[in-house]
Amino acid sequence: MKHLVTGMLVDGDKFLIGRRKPDNKNHPNMWELPGGKVEDGESPFEAINREWMEELNIGVKILHQIPQREMGGTMVYPYILRYESGRAKKNDHSDIKFINFSEINDYLFTPISKEVIHIVKGSYLLFLRKPKE
Repeated sequence: MKHLVTGMLVDGDKFLIGRRKPDNKNHPNMWELPGGKVEDGESPFEAINREWMEELNIGVKILHQIPQREMGGTMVYPYILRYESGRAKKNDHSDIKFINFSEINDYLFTPISKEVIHIVKGSYLLFLRKPKE
């Protein structure tokens, strides 16, 4: 079974998505939450940090770890992330942008990203909101 990490970098009520390049063999031109494979001997925590640095040149801090789950024959380790350092570059994406949850139906997401976004929207959004004064 493959093991993948994926991360939702949140900033206020927005989160970062990336558009896969047209030559990507899996889901070309679709939008995703950045991430990738967990390498042999690597923890999911190490993998999410490495993948975000490789794909976007961004250092991240884990805000929440969503319980791992099997999705379509792949074990997925989803994280909610905060920005820590770096400047976003499109190393593995043709486009990157911040969107809010009300815009998710405007984008065609990869199946795993779509599922993680809906999990966060349904279960974790409460924890991401700032308390009212």
